[in-house]
Amino acid sequence: MGIVAALQAHLPHWFGRLLRVYVGLTGALVLLAAATTSISGFGRLAYSLGEHGQLPRAFSRLHRRTLVAPASVFAASGIAIGLIVGTSFSSHEVTFLASLFSFGVLLAFTAAQLAVIKLRVTQPELRRPFRVPLGIRVRGATIPLPSVVGALATLAVFVAAMVTHIGARYGGPAWLLGGLVVYLLVRRSRGIGLFEHVTAAGDHELPEAEFSKILVPMKLGQIGKETVATAVKLAQERNAAVETLFVIRVPLDLPFDAPLADVEEEAAASIAEAQALGAENDVPVAGRIVRARSIGDAIVEAAAETGADLIVLGSSPRWRRQSRFFSPTVEYVLRMASTEVLIVAFPQGVLGETPT
Repeated sequence: MGIVAALQAHLPHWFGRLLRVYVGLTGALVLLAAATTSISGFGRLAYSLGEHGQLPRAFSRLHRRTLVAPASVFAASGIAIGLIVGTSFSSHEVTFLASLFSFGVLLAFTAAQLAVIKLRVTQPELRRPFRVPLGIRVRGATIPLPSVVGALATLAVFVAAMVTHIGARYGGPAWLLGGLVVYLLVRRSRGIGLFEHVTAAGDHELPEAEFSKILVPMKLGQIGKETVATAVKLAQERNAAVETLFVIRVPLDLPFDAPLADVEEEAAASIAEAQALGAENDVPVAGRIVRARSIGDAIVEAAAETGADLIVLGSSPRWRRQSRFFSPTVEYVLRMASTEVLIVAFPQGVLGETPT
């Protein structure tokens, strides 16, 4: 905006005002994208730290809709607000914030380069899809020369920043000290040693899920048959029951109780076919037909009413050729269902008549 203000004296009045609006709007959008990206990155890092016992457990609990821990959003926003308010009393707040940022960035870059070098020594046979070129042999290990040069260069700039910038010299160590205090408190509250390795939940072999009732929203065509067969097979392996659900979607231009005899006959035939398949495999299969304006709402409500532990949905390949991977109905069930959902995605050669 400062550059635009300087140029306005040499530009037509209308063009100068238009340029101010353009720069202001694009600047706001860029700042919004930067803030969103920063909170997202903070959330991913905080999730990993929470999983490995370096931050409170709240940071490792993802929200079911946003897949970001609410604690991470509040913490990132609070820290950002605190930094801005705290430095607003300084006459060089921008310089202070920039030097504090350089402290963290340079320290992270140096640590990353050193980690690459250490892994080449401790785990030389580790699979590496990309390998840093220009390696040199040192005591049987291949050390990447670019990583050595990068570590020395970023370390040198880090030392220079510490010497010449007050934010890096005082703010950076204070930030590390605060992190150390949080780390000590978390370890003490969990009863874990300071240097004890904490394994994330994802690193464990999860036990096989147990289901007592499986809900299968039915659809016509080959996809519907394969989805029911999948549910019956799962129920057979886990000694569970299957509840089939055929949702008749009533268009908005028709009354809810409008006669739809043909569709009801198809629904009854599909349920009978599913029950016959269940009988062949010694799996109890119940069926129900409901009317609804929204298929997704009907599925979610039926799952809650029947106490289903799992919903099995079929996904038509036609949606993967478009802008979305799943249909609106499948996405709705994934967001709103309170139970687990299994999506059976079929290859391009399998076509369904009415994708759900």
